[in-house]
Amino acid sequence: MWIASLLLLGGTTAAAQSPISSGWGVGVDASRWLGGHAVLQVEHAQSPEWVWYIAAGPYVGTPQGINPCWKGLKGDVISGSVLSVGSLVFPAQEPKLGASWFLGADFSRESYRIQRPAENHAGGNLFVGRTMQTREEARFLAGAQWSLGNRVAVRAHVGIGVTRDRLSTRYVGEDVNALPFARPAGLALVWRW
Repeated sequence: MWIASLLLLGGTTAAAQSPISSGWGVGVDASRWLGGHAVLQVEHAQSPEWVWYIAAGPYVGTPQGINPCWKGLKGDVISGSVLSVGSLVFPAQEPKLGASWFLGADFSRESYRIQRPAENHAGGNLFVGRTMQTREEARFLAGAQWSLGNRVAVRAHVGIGVTRDRLSTRYVGEDVNALPFARPAGLALVWRW
């Protein structure tokens, strides 16, 4: 559905294009914004076939306060941040559907200061605590890139990977990895020079 939407939005201006050799770019990833992070991505094309990038930003909240299902956060987020590094490879190929196809990998580390739900302790006292939750994620990616003009590119990808969650304090018998799956997809808009 995403691919069809992109092709309709791009119309006849969408053309296949590999990363610009030795070029730089900045952009945003819509899935990070939906996940509550205001993230800026900086990338560099080492060659026409290989791009590396780094993305970082603070947690600003999600639409309507709903956390994405893939996060498995253990409380209400007070503050947080994310740092991500990755690499994309565009194998030499004939363009299909007006796109350059790529494979890649990325690693992300999200840190959250969270407020925990109330818990009954001995004596009937309610305790609401604050703790740190970190979420590390390693993914393999596959996706497509469409160029809109000379400077703008749109990238869509799907990802599969593993996660590791850690809490600085846990309740007795608490399972940390309640939803241990990686961020499933992304849609990035990149401006390059």
